[in-house]
Amino acid sequence: MGRTVVVLGGGISGLAASYHLSRAPCPPKVVLVESSERLGGWIRSVRGPNGAIFELGPRGIRPAGALGARTLLLVMLGGSWLQTLEASGCVLSQELFQQRAQEAAATQLGLKELPSHCLVHLHKNCIPQYTLGHWQKLESARQFLAAHRLPLALAGASYEGVAVNDCIESGRQAAVSVVGTEPNS
Repeated sequence: MGRTVVVLGGGISGLAASYHLSRAPCPPKVVLVESSERLGGWIRSVRGPNGAIFELGPRGIRPAGALGARTLLLVMLGGSWLQTLEASGCVLSQELFQQRAQEAAATQLGLKELPSHCLVHLHKNCIPQYTLGHWQKLESARQFLAAHRLPLALAGASYEGVAVNDCIESGRQAAVSVVGTEPNS
């Protein structure tokens, strides 16, 4: 009877692991388990007012055509600026964040035109960082898994990098560790 591999989480790393497992020379049965209603984890698109599509999650500027024409610009504000606002008792509103984002885009990028669509979200503590001692804890977890010969591989933004390419690579590496060989191209 063939082997079954369960992938926990349908984020980009889980999807990458599932893909690479399915491409193995002797692919196992892959069961992908996701707790939410959709796959993709932090990567997702939402349709805003008037049909504008906004990319939430992995951050970036996605130009399409002439400068400013159908260009999605994500502005992340925070740090001491936000802490100062909070300490002063300022009301943190979507309008305030939109105004500050437009000011930053005008000052730093020279974009003076008002955007055709805006979508504002406040995410506190959202810039991903590993805490002090992360790498030692990760190595300890890996040693524990190896010492106890547990059939478990770790993949995702919590381990070896938060960028999309890091997550895809960690999924690939998890698949390789499970099947013991590189997947077919």
